[in-house]
Amino acid sequence: MAMRILNLDGHYFVEPFRSMGHDVLWIGPQAASDIVLDQAISLSNLMKILDERNFTPDLIVWSDLCKPPSVIGIEHLPAVTVGFSIDQYCNPWHAPYSAAFDLMLVAQKDYMEMFENAGPENEREWFPLFCNASKDIDHGRKRDIPVGFVGTVEGSINVQRKPFLDIFNKRHPVVIKQGNYVPIFNQSRVVLNQSAAGELNFRIFEAMACGAALLTEDTDNGLNELFENGEDILLYPRENPIVAAAIAKAALSNPEALAELAAKGRDKVLAHHSSKVRAEHIIKRAKEILKSGPTWRKRQPNLARRFMVNAYAMLATDDRLPLTDDLREFYTRLSLKMHNSPKQKQ
Repeated sequence: MAMRILNLDGHYFVEPFRSMGHDVLWIGPQAASDIVLDQAISLSNLMKILDERNFTPDLIVWSDLCKPPSVIGIEHLPAVTVGFSIDQYCNPWHAPYSAAFDLMLVAQKDYMEMFENAGPENEREWFPLFCNASKDIDHGRKRDIPVGFVGTVEGSINVQRKPFLDIFNKRHPVVIKQGNYVPIFNQSRVVLNQSAAGELNFRIFEAMACGAALLTEDTDNGLNELFENGEDILLYPRENPIVAAAIAKAALSNPEALAELAAKGRDKVLAHHSSKVRAEHIIKRAKEILKSGPTWRKRQPNLARRFMVNAYAMLATDDRLPLTDDLREFYTRLSLKMHNSPKQKQ
C-alpha cells in the first residue's frame, strides 16, 4: 500500500520512498526541497501548506541535518511520526526532542542510552548510517590511487584531523581531496576514514559502496557488529596514524587479498546498508505502528509537550551549538510559550 509521506529536513529517504511508489512532499532548508524554508515555521503554517497541496500525510519523517528543526509542533499531528538522529554527540537536544516521534531512529548505537535516560517512552531503534546506492557506485575504473581521503581538513571542527593526516602522509602517501568523493573513492584502492568523536560516519558506507577497501578507526557505536576486521574492512586504533599507515602499506602489498576484501565490503553494504534498505525498514515499522493503536505520544500529549519544552530550552541555552543570538531568543520564547500554554485534556 502506497503512503503519503511528509519528509522534513534531511533528504536521505526521499528518492527511495518515491522509487517504492510512495507520494512524498519534502519540506526543508535545502534548495532541492519541494518547499524551501529559510526559517522555522509553525504548525499552523505547515497545515496551510498541506491544505493548499491537498496533502494529508500518513507518515511524517524528520531527518537530522545537524540543524534545529524547520517545523515546530509536529508532535501534535495524527500521522505516524518517525525521527532520524545522526550526530547525537554534538546535538544532545535530540534526546528530549525524540518525544515528538512515535519511533526514534538513532544512528550511533552507544547513544541509545542517552535517549532511554531522557524519559520519553516512545519506541527507539539503533539505525546505522548507509550509502546512497544510486550515487555511491563502483564504476570499475582503474584504481591508481593507493590511499585516498575526501573531507574537510583546514578549518574542520575536528581538530585532530589535520595532525592525523600529516603524520599518516609522512609514513605513507595519501591523496587528500574535498568535494565530490565518488571519483576519488573509485580511483582509490584504500580509502582512509577518520571521525570526529568515534562515530560511524557516512564515509564508511560511501567508500565501501564505491568499491574501495575502507581503512577506518576501531571504534564503538556498533562497528564490529556490522563489519569484520580483515574480512570486509580494515581497522586501525583510534587516533593512531602511525599504525594506520602501516596497515595500509601491508594491505597494499597483497593486491589480490585487498581486492577481495573490498569486494566483500561493497557487496555487504549494498545488500544491507543502503538508503533503500533503510527506507524499506521505515515503511515496515510505520505500518506496524499504524496497526498498534494510540502511541505514547498520543496517550500522553502533556508529558510529550514537557519534553519538547526541554528540547527547545536546550537549543536556546547550549553554548556549544552554533546558533545565532536571534535563533536562541526564538527558542527561548518558544519554550516559555509552550511551558505556559494550557494543558490538553487526556
